[in-house]
Order: sequence, then C-alpha cells, then structure tokens
Amino acid sequence: MKTLDDWLRWQEYQFLLSIKLGLERIRTVAERMDLLQLPVPVIMVGGTNGKGSTCAMLTRILTLQGYRVGTYTSPHLMRYNERIAINAEPASDAMICEAFTAIDKARDGIDLTYFEFGTLAAAWCFVQAKVDVMVLEVGLGGRLDACNLWDADVAIITSIGIDHEDWLGSTRKAIGREKAGIMRAGKPVISGDPQPPATIASEAARIGARLLQYGQDFNAEGVPTPALLGDVQQQNAACVVTALQQLHEILPVSPAVMAEGLRTVSLTGRMQRVHEEPEVLLDVAHNPHAAKELALWLKKNPVEGKTFAIFSILADKDIAGVLEIMATQVNEWHLVPLSGSRAASRELLVDKVQASDAQATIHVYSDFQSAWNSIHLMAEKQDRVVAFGSFLVVSGMLEILVP
Repeated sequence: MKTLDDWLRWQEYQFLLSIKLGLERIRTVAERMDLLQLPVPVIMVGGTNGKGSTCAMLTRILTLQGYRVGTYTSPHLMRYNERIAINAEPASDAMICEAFTAIDKARDGIDLTYFEFGTLAAAWCFVQAKVDVMVLEVGLGGRLDACNLWDADVAIITSIGIDHEDWLGSTRKAIGREKAGIMRAGKPVISGDPQPPATIASEAARIGARLLQYGQDFNAEGVPTPALLGDVQQQNAACVVTALQQLHEILPVSPAVMAEGLRTVSLTGRMQRVHEEPEVLLDVAHNPHAAKELALWLKKNPVEGKTFAIFSILADKDIAGVLEIMATQVNEWHLVPLSGSRAASRELLVDKVQASDAQATIHVYSDFQSAWNSIHLMAEKQDRVVAFGSFLVVSGMLEILVP
C-alpha cells in the first residue's frame, strides 16, 4: 500500500466483519507494539449521543491551556484523517500510513477490523507526536469497544439512549451496563444523563469507580454557555468541567481557560449553521435520542417560513422513532437514498415518512446536489433547511455548501 486510500480500501475488503467486538485481538497487537500502557493521562468519552461535542470541548479547552492534545473520534465526515487529530489538526496521510505499516507488521496474521486498525493507529500517532493527554471517543458501547483496551484516568458517559440494539441490547438498562464498561476502579466517572438507568450506579459500585452523577453531584449552574447549539450542550459542558476538575492535579486548567474554551468551541455536523437566508442546519441526528434534541431546538427557535428537511438514514436505525419526533417540525421532506448494503431504500424512506405524517409533501432525489438545487430554487429567505440523519447526509451537504 502506497497511499492512505490504498490502506483504507485494503482494510475494508480484507476483513469482512466491520464490527467484531472483543479486546483479545487488539490487546495482542498492542502488546507487540508496546502500546498497552499509554504514557499520558487518558480521558475516555462514551455514551449514546454527545460524545463528539464533549470531545470537542475537552480538546478546545486543553489546547488553549497549552497542552498537546491527541483526540480520537469516529466516524469522519470528509476525510479519514479527522479521526486522528493533534491539537484539533488532522494527522497527515504520511503519519497514518506509517502507523498502519507498524500495525500490519505487528499483527502477523491476526485479523483486525477497520476500527481496530484505526484505534491502534491513533494511539501510535499520539505516542509518536508526544502528546500530553489523549481524548478517546468510544466507538460502540464501551465494555468490548477497542478503546476500552486502555484505562481511563477519568471516564465520561454522556447519555444513554436506544441505538445499536443488535450489539448492545434493546433496553437502557442493558445499554447502560455496556457503556459502564469504561469505568475503572478508584477512578472518577462522570455520568451526564439526567435520568440514568440504574445499571450506571450499580456497575460503578461493583467496579469500585467514583461516580459523579449529573443532577446529584454536579449540575450546569455557573458553567459558561458553550458555542455549540442545543440545550443539551450545557449538560455536556458541565460534564467536561467536572471531568477536568477531577484531573486538576495532573492536568491543571484555569477557570478562565475553561470559559474561553467553551465560548469558542466548534464542531462540524452537530447542529451546525452553514447558510443564512434561508438558514441551513446540519445535524447527525440518526437515533430518537438525538432527534429529540434537534426537534426541541427547532421548536424553541422557530422561523417565520417553512422548514424543509433533507433526510436519509441507514436501514438498521430506528427510522420510525426518528421521524415520529421530527415530523411535527418539518413542512416538506426531501429524501436522498444512500448507497451501500446498510442504506434505507427509496421505498423504505417514503413509507416511513408517510407513516409518520400522512399529509407529508415528499420529494426524492438521486443525489444531494439535486436536492439542494431544488430547495434553493423554492426556499424563501425566511425559510429553514435542516439536513439530518446519517453522517453521510451531513458530509454530502458539506461538500456542496462548505467546499
């Protein structure tokens, strides 16, 4: 493999299972690479929604304080390099390729998933770059996720909602137990869900972690309002401030820097305003929990005109649940079926929208450019366009509106 694209194509086709939970494979390879023990503090961020926002706040604050910060997130929107960032700047193709080469040599025949390759690459890049702290976003669940190979100095569990049922369970109680797997004995865990399932507290007690629960041990009172849109961001900011307070002895951060970091944080694709007159918002709301936050913000911040939705989603998501919540905030639906085996088909999207809103006005397009061209011709200055659902919706609209 000569280029990053070569490596990524090879990883996608070499191993058929894109998701294969468990830590045995990655632990063996990490040990061979001398990556089992990371040399700097680790902040682990899990939860159903809010992980990306929380990582962005942590990264902004710590970078402003003068620390060198390695941040690992997923998925990416435009370029794979976004997943592995140093001081919020994506790692270079050359560095990631060097990491993949080292991983491929060390694995010696052990099958690794696409995500396991990326997780090891992030750790390798951060060690090579001599970062002062690592912020790691859990990809799926917690207990068996590749990131859970490492012990967190502080863990944050942002929220518990229903998603990835095939892997994590179909109840908040079961999902909470999986998310709680990132807790460590004697270490603080920050729980940001205002109404957490009982398994968060019971698992913390069983593991011996020091649980700090939103609404009981801390709240958002006095926390500076973050720049990110959405009421839930104040809750996420409170988790970030509390987590950094727990690390004060090893990673001191001044209150002034915390405030400045929250006021100036940005994050692509999370209730992101990319156009005015008409207003265009992009949001990766692909489950009911996230859709509820988006719908709440739209309701509290109405426009004088109509709301057009550009929407698509993967077939294995709770499409009906998302649409039921969003239907009351949308006047017209503009659907763009995605490609790939997991994508919801044209017929499925139309059926689900009609089931959620019998009077819905529906348009279907072959691509996002066609959808935008159509809406741009009919939308007035006082209207609003909300592009939401799959990450692929956001990336598709970003290519058009923020080249």
